[in-house]
Amino acid sequence: MCAATIYWANIGRVVYGASNEDLDELIGENAENLTMEWNCRDIFKRGKKDVHVIGPIDSVSREIIELSRIYWRKERA
Repeated sequence: MCAATIYWANIGRVVYGASNEDLDELIGENAENLTMEWNCRDIFKRGKKDVHVIGPIDSVSREIIELSRIYWRKERA
């Protein structure tokens, strides 16, 4: 997700299922892996308006990670 775009678009809530750390571990050393060791909560804290963040959501996290694993296997093949 692009936290800066969410902020400037006046979106007041972000809900996500799996963490950036999970994605980074899943993808590993891939040239298309654009994850950063920086999360949206840290970015929003520096703004002047509140953006409510919910996540990761444990009840869907494993499913999201597994679907992502399937996607990244196809991309690497």
